[in-house]
Amino acid sequence: MSLSKLVPVAHMGHDAPWLQIKTEAEVRERRAYIETGKPEPERPLRLKLLKIVNEPLPPKLVKVYAARNKAEAARNKAEAAWDKAQAERDEAYAAWDKAEAERDEAHAVWVRAHAAWVEAHAAWVEAHAAWGRAIVSREGVAFHKKVCGCAWTPKKPDILLQLATQQEGRT
Repeated sequence: MSLSKLVPVAHMGHDAPWLQIKTEAEVRERRAYIETGKPEPERPLRLKLLKIVNEPLPPKLVKVYAARNKAEAARNKAEAAWDKAQAERDEAYAAWDKAEAERDEAHAVWVRAHAAWVEAHAAWVEAHAAWGRAIVSREGVAFHKKVCGCAWTPKKPDILLQLATQQEGRT
């Protein structure tokens, strides 16, 4: 705010600096508060001392107050950036929480699917073992002999060993 919209005020409050720069509306609000909200014995003194200073501020006070305003503007700008960053952080945390919940849900589905796979795999291992036993059983060997007729047997399962026999038969 520029100094022209503000007025120097003496003794705005008993625990504040003796000289403050305020708007005239703030001064009126403070006077109204003193008249209604402060203990009656204090009111006359407070109202007497609370006054707008009509003298121009000394140059040093003007300079220091201008520096204070500049620092306040920088602080307000930093605070706005901080507020924006906090809102973005809060939004990111909300997205993170949502993603984490979705990940947890997906993980639970995965755990159930894995458990089902483990069960199905165990059944497959048993069925595969049963198949392996069935194809070397008497019925399986007989079926092999019927459909293939090679020298394969459960005791001699390496069919490449037959190459030597076949080659001997050709010579």
